[in-house]
Amino acid sequence: MVRIFIREYKTVNKKNGETYVKHKLVESIRTEDGPRQRVIMSLGQLTLPRSEWKKLAHALECQLSNQETMLGAIDKDVETLALKLVSNNRLSESIKTQTEDTQEKDLITIDAKSLATSKSRTLGAELVCHHIWGLLGFDQILKRCDFAEKERSLARALIFGRLISPGSERHTIEWFNKRTALPEFPGADISALGKDKFYEIGDMLYDQKDKLEELLFYQERKLFPFTDATIFLYDLTNTYMEGSCLGNDLASYGHCKSKRYDCPLITLSLLVSNDGMPIVSHIYEGKQSEPETMEGMIKRLETLAWGDCGQMSLIKPTVVMDRGIATADNVAYLRSKEYSYIIVRREDETEDYRTLFEAERESFTCISGRRRSVYGNDNNVYVKKVDIDNDADICKVLCISDGKAYKEKAIADKKADKKDQALLDAIEGLNRSISKQTIKKLDKIQNRLANIKKKHKAVIKKYSIELIIDNGKATGISIVEKPVEEQIEKLYGCYVIESTHTELDETDLWKLYMTQSRVESSFRSMKSDLGMRPVYHQNGERSAAHLFITVLGYHMLATIANLLEKWQDTREWSTIRDILSTHMRNTIIMKDKDGKVIHVRVSGLPEEEHLDFFSKLDVRNPLKTQTFIVKSDCSDPTKS
Repeated sequence: MVRIFIREYKTVNKKNGETYVKHKLVESIRTEDGPRQRVIMSLGQLTLPRSEWKKLAHALECQLSNQETMLGAIDKDVETLALKLVSNNRLSESIKTQTEDTQEKDLITIDAKSLATSKSRTLGAELVCHHIWGLLGFDQILKRCDFAEKERSLARALIFGRLISPGSERHTIEWFNKRTALPEFPGADISALGKDKFYEIGDMLYDQKDKLEELLFYQERKLFPFTDATIFLYDLTNTYMEGSCLGNDLASYGHCKSKRYDCPLITLSLLVSNDGMPIVSHIYEGKQSEPETMEGMIKRLETLAWGDCGQMSLIKPTVVMDRGIATADNVAYLRSKEYSYIIVRREDETEDYRTLFEAERESFTCISGRRRSVYGNDNNVYVKKVDIDNDADICKVLCISDGKAYKEKAIADKKADKKDQALLDAIEGLNRSISKQTIKKLDKIQNRLANIKKKHKAVIKKYSIELIIDNGKATGISIVEKPVEEQIEKLYGCYVIESTHTELDETDLWKLYMTQSRVESSFRSMKSDLGMRPVYHQNGERSAAHLFITVLGYHMLATIANLLEKWQDTREWSTIRDILSTHMRNTIIMKDKDGKVIHVRVSGLPEEEHLDFFSKLDVRNPLKTQTFIVKSDCSDPTKS
């Protein structure tokens, strides 16, 4: 048997006397002159304890010969080191780890000029998704929803497609058939199925929406248990649809958050936990009023919390909502159901506390350590907790955000410049008409000036405008900008948080409210990373199915993010996907000395940046090397 081990080599620098240590992977072989040692690869200087060298040698041997290691989960670090070392070395010959008889059977003579590759397919992101699919128990969940094996494979293809190559269902079908190694993964063969089957599986997923979300909720809580301070974040977004959608009962025009006011919209609501995991979702027509959705969400949450056990399986959470949903009626409903909450009310309350915002800023607590704003200023936040005299059960936190102030003022100034110019242009036009005497009667001039003031009432208070009259005739209009101190300055960057958590201080309350950014991040991920927009379907059910497939994809994406967060890895999925896109599976084509054309289907060796993600997520490759003899008389291996 061939023996492989790690050997330490020491060299001494004759000039300074320093000793340098290097390690190499060595193979013991028999020769006519007796046993000899052959260096297989240099390992640099290892920091691994000597007691672990034997395990590392075994892991390196398996990696170089494309075998599965037998080390087990307890030696994950050793296996990861072996993968890294192999990926950094380019070997001129393969390692010999079998008996001579076996070697003779596997070794063939090939024509080097005949070497070619074919059918390159992406593998890296697919391996990550396959691992997360297993962690979430998607196959078992779909079984419980009565999905057959082929239907489960179709669902996997649709959901993986949203993460790996985002787009419409038609785009996913194209990706599945031509660009991914996913058809080679274990599961039913669906390569021959037509596009209608892919569309139908989306309909099936949406039909089972409530049950799927319930089962995923229980599985995800096993992976990421709730703490005593559970926070649920609720918000809505909408996305635009292509086409007229005349037969789509969900499509309607409204305020588009993507600024596509020319397109019909469809709305998605989402409840997310403070660790970013989605809880429940709902799909509405595009013009859905945001406040009206909250009561339905709470009822759905309570149904989910009770589950099948007949007892409350969920700690009653604190609900965090932005001003779009937090109406007085919704706040009253939350209090009647005894839910704690942290909100910014829909009705702007900053004017009620103008004196405190303006005169007592020095008494506010400064929350520092935040990144600098895009405007180049320190993005500090100042907070002050105030009690409510007539209600001891709630408190309010006054907040001043430098970054928010710079942003709001910049937007307001930009709008004001346009409005100011429009007013000045209107006055100038009236002045020209007066000077040219195209309008002479005083009452008509006064009426026209009154209409201008009415039309531009948003900025008219900044100016002093007077009609100049000489001998009973209008000769012009005087317009002068008022001094800044006479204008009422807006409270840029100011907002008021309301909460039932009277026991917390202002800093903790502000931090809890800022978890709202988690649900906003969820919507951004679904729109940019998971291909939620635009929607091309022209009927309501298919449109809703498209959005729900995106939500299921986000369940996987949020799981990946939570697992990586344990390693302090906060990279976006789009970045990870780009890195993993270079890990491929290929067919190597060659011709032997007898003219036989051989195809070897093999996964590429992962590079260091691939290994980084694979090791953090504990990803394994289920695909094996496959060898086929295609044709014995083919002269051109690329055409065989």
